[in-house]
Amino acid sequence: MFPEVWQRVTGLRAPGRPAQLDGHEARRIRGQSYPALVERKGGATPGVLYVDVSAEAVSRLDAFEGSFYQRVEVRVRLEDDRTVAASVYLAADPQGGDILLERWEAARFEVSGLADFLREDPGFSANGRD
Repeated sequence: MFPEVWQRVTGLRAPGRPAQLDGHEARRIRGQSYPALVERKGGATPGVLYVDVSAEAVSRLDAFEGSFYQRVEVRVRLEDDRTVAASVYLAADPQGGDILLERWEAARFEVSGLADFLREDPGFSANGRD
């Protein structure tokens, strides 16, 4: 959702488009500033849709997300109400004890977590892994 993270992980600078994923919810993870995406009937979560993502960038995303997440195909809703296919990273174990019931809020992360997250990232950069 954040261009700084997207660029650092994928090495791509293309802008994304606002999108919404219905039937899902971003939740807080105990001790972490980033979210876990889980299925939730009636839920909806905002996000960003990136298009023309290279295979290399997808590989980098897979490595960045790690085994805590699994990449799955979904349909997301665009601002004009059209739906399009997209890939998202769902929590691999949505019942895991570290995934809280509390919703994760992007605005809160932007203010109180993004700078620390970027400072503590696992070595991804626009030029490849360090």
